[in-house]
Amino acid sequence: MSALILLLSPAFAGDFVDIAVTTALEDDNLRAGPEVHSPSANFVMRGNQTFFENYEGRYTDDISQGHLVLYKRSDGYLDGWWTEAAFVLQYTPYLNPDESKRGVDVRDDGSYVRIVREIGEDDDHTVSLTGYAVDAGRFRLGYSYDLSYGGKEILTPAVGAMPGARIQWQRGGNYVFAGAKSAINKRSEPDWQGTRNAAYHALLAGGGVTLFEKLRLEGGLGSFQQGQMLNMRDASSELYGELIKALGTSGQVAFRTTNDLDFIQSGELRLYRNSPDFERDSYISHDQLDGAGLLVQAEVDRLVHNLLDADNEGATVNEVAWAGDVQARFVMHNTTLATDLVYKDLPYILFNVPGFTSGTSIPSSLETTPQLYGRLSVSHFFEGPRLSPQLGIGMMQPATYKDPDSGRVYVQYSSRDKEQTPDGKAYNILSSVLGLQYDISPSTIAVGELLYTVDNNLSRSVVNADGDLERVSEPANVRQALGFNIMLRARF
Repeated sequence: MSALILLLSPAFAGDFVDIAVTTALEDDNLRAGPEVHSPSANFVMRGNQTFFENYEGRYTDDISQGHLVLYKRSDGYLDGWWTEAAFVLQYTPYLNPDESKRGVDVRDDGSYVRIVREIGEDDDHTVSLTGYAVDAGRFRLGYSYDLSYGGKEILTPAVGAMPGARIQWQRGGNYVFAGAKSAINKRSEPDWQGTRNAAYHALLAGGGVTLFEKLRLEGGLGSFQQGQMLNMRDASSELYGELIKALGTSGQVAFRTTNDLDFIQSGELRLYRNSPDFERDSYISHDQLDGAGLLVQAEVDRLVHNLLDADNEGATVNEVAWAGDVQARFVMHNTTLATDLVYKDLPYILFNVPGFTSGTSIPSSLETTPQLYGRLSVSHFFEGPRLSPQLGIGMMQPATYKDPDSGRVYVQYSSRDKEQTPDGKAYNILSSVLGLQYDISPSTIAVGELLYTVDNNLSRSVVNADGDLERVSEPANVRQALGFNIMLRARF
């Protein structure tokens, strides 16, 4: 987790709120219909995208949501001291993809209090203490948001609140931080009747250095209590109720040829602020350079936790998980060429379950493959008509596991989403998006997109001639999905 990002790159909010409102006409598959769960073109469904989009965020850009940000900065009574605090409330209208339904999701998204001590005459030389009042989810380890870890989702069962605090020294692009989080969750023990409430803790630390304003080196280390080992037949086992403890290490190297090309930083890892110093005239931005510039960032993450050994009942094993990426962006004048290469092995994808099944390691008998994908995109901004065409294409080798006894192969798309393949084989997934954006005003854009995805792993169960269930491929019009988005999007 880059604490430098958290403190120096605030998310922007204007006049107490940061609102994104999108009207979208979408269809996830023009070639299919309701009989195969594609409801045809509609204004209700959200989240129509390729697998490689939204890599640095939690949400797609076709939902409507808002942040209420009440912010205050004050000078301290002692020279060199100042404070800031923000109440950050996120609210998202609820849309059920199966039917139109009323409702709204309201939650805290990083409310905090921060005390800062300036050191010497340099404005950027400080020591600070930040306390997250309800949810410290913006304080994580990892750098690309899709690979980051250590939010409250690392705990099981799920918790509603996980506050925390962080102390940090910073001077320019150099920093060191340490922090902690805690949550209250259920705890079971063999000699208890029922469950008790207990505190679960997480410790995070790291630092970074920036050389010549072009080379950034960062590293982080964390320890997390994930939950308990309860998935066993005999509650009298010595292992029943043992804590699942996780360790995580992360590192990143970033290099840019020009300071005019910003390092890639996820908005989900930034503090929200709301003051005149942080307001923007426009929420629309395009990569533009007077000349050419190259940015390359590479990250690696290693996680390990103790789980019940699937191969040896009554024993535990330390299961190791790996992930990493390389991101590159080349900008020449108004043209941007970007590429990503992402790696996640199966233990990393399943880390928050935790493990293959709740608290259990991946059996050694299973043949597994990691998720590996590459993405290439190109875009250009035409200043006169304010048009931005873009083309992106990606290929994924999905994470899989194979049962040697049955020969069944499963594709693991995410920690909770998997698919049994129809013929005991796994297939690479191809996805592409062709889009055009028109800037209408500083706060509003119109976007049109065509999306095409080929996923031959999709299957369904049918009853064969013998009356048994068997897995068969989905029809071609499902496996080869052609969708579209037409969006009017405003942010203010």
